[in-house]
Amino acid sequence: MSNTRWACVVAAVAMMCMPVLTAQSNDSAPQATQSAYPDSAEGLRIQFADVVRIARSRDQPAFHAALDSLAIPNSDKWFAGHFDPRFASQLPRDYSAALAKYQSHITWVMENFAKFDDFSITVQPSETPSPLLDAGFESLLPRPDDGIRIENYRLSSAASNAKHGPPSWVSSFVYIEGRFRFVGGTYPFWTEGLSAFRGPMSIPPAVVNGRTIQGIAYRHDQPGAGIDAIVQLKIDVGRDGRVRHAKVLSGETSFVKDAQDCLSKADFGALPDVPQLANAKREWDMEVAIFTPKK
Repeated sequence: MSNTRWACVVAAVAMMCMPVLTAQSNDSAPQATQSAYPDSAEGLRIQFADVVRIARSRDQPAFHAALDSLAIPNSDKWFAGHFDPRFASQLPRDYSAALAKYQSHITWVMENFAKFDDFSITVQPSETPSPLLDAGFESLLPRPDDGIRIENYRLSSAASNAKHGPPSWVSSFVYIEGRFRFVGGTYPFWTEGLSAFRGPMSIPPAVVNGRTIQGIAYRHDQPGAGIDAIVQLKIDVGRDGRVRHAKVLSGETSFVKDAQDCLSKADFGALPDVPQLANAKREWDMEVAIFTPKK
């Protein structure tokens, strides 16, 4: 047989085999994630079950695609359409950083636990934090319009062995185009400051001499949009939780008395009557902000 005829035979055999090889390749590839999941705890469970399955396949492109599907599609446009234009540049940048951390966490979970056959993720609804206040520090945070529904869920390991699963965690999502899209932890990333504003080292906003003021520890804000003045003080808190002494460190003289009056009413909680805390001292820097009156 001539070389030319032999080459033709080889080419024909290769053409006949190609469909078989392609079919084998498709059969061995991990099944794609669903195009849409129910808007429910069960739907989120199924979505993460797909992530676990793909992680076990060790198909890196498919796994990265699954991670990317947790992101808000066209996020720049989405934020621009649901938030005040003042935050148009800030929110996409902050979201990119928050999403990268979350994807890193999911990657860590999958790399360490998906290899165990008894590992899976359960999903339970978690309480959604109360809405932002219209006064004090919370009034300065970005807030979405009424068209945004935030859903909080607690994700836990269902492994029979506690060593085969991570500690549970709470994530917040928005449901877009049939999938759950990550937006934060207990608080959405744009209101992470609430952990401090609603914590034990913060004083709720109050009206003093007709101005809204609020105190919080270990912050060093500057007057600016929404804040007319800042008074920094070092406070000494007694065992009963009340401020015994407040030393002014900086601030406009005209607002110092208002700041002191605010702190005089603050209650930081009494110390337990136990020997270990008999000589405990509570001293820290406190910031009192005087907010711009709303028109």
